[in-house]
Amino acid sequence: MQGLYETSTTQKGPVGARRVLSDGRVYRYSYFVGAANRGTLVAQDATSQTVAETAATTVRNSAGTAADISSSDNVNTLYLLDTDTITAANSNDVFAGGYLHVINSDVGGYTYKIRGNTYTASTSVMAVDLYDNIVADISSESELAITGNPYNYLQIFNNGTDDVIAGVAVMTQAADSYGWVQTWGVGTVLADESAGTIAAGTIAQGSDGVNGAAQPFGGGATNSEDDHSYATEPVIGYFISAATNGNHTPIFLQVAP
Repeated sequence: MQGLYETSTTQKGPVGARRVLSDGRVYRYSYFVGAANRGTLVAQDATSQTVAETAATTVRNSAGTAADISSSDNVNTLYLLDTDTITAANSNDVFAGGYLHVINSDVGGYTYKIRGNTYTASTSVMAVDLYDNIVADISSESELAITGNPYNYLQIFNNGTDDVIAGVAVMTQAADSYGWVQTWGVGTVLADESAGTIAAGTIAQGSDGVNGAAQPFGGGATNSEDDHSYATEPVIGYFISAATNGNHTPIFLQVAP
């Protein structure tokens, strides 16, 4: 397996592999599709790794015709067509290790692990191979969503564009490289203090203004209801000490244990 402080253009282990140190720090082996500096927050490339709620006409057969899928047929491959949400960016196996969500109100609530996917450009149909057979019928009018492997196709966190934070890059990573992302414990992250003072113990969240940085909770936009404010950027832990804007700062990461 690749060393913690190494970067490689050759894959040396399974993407998503977990490494835990005796002091409680946790790391995940990751693939970077975009460049990211060490000490910056990184996130999934939403263009390739996220399919938002699809239309109620998405479920098809292999020919691209609307079809109801019966769980009694022991099905573990689904065929999907929705050109508004599924595109050529969702190319072969970009969703391997990710998750398919059944989200419509009547039979929704199921999550299936994805073994791989195949996108056919000529028909815009994507085949999704699951590790398990579906356990409930899925109609041709079922809405679905897809979330890729949280540690695959990473790039620098960009609020409002690439929002699913995986953790902090351990080393500076070039595009198309493999390395480790810290997800839990004592670490170091780029600080954005422009929207508020960072003091020890302050809740940390992804910055809404500096790509890859962390800011104090509430530093960005908020949604207010009944005199309570809720920050709209992901919470990632808390700052261990005061920070200087633009410097890196100690943080206790709480992204994934």
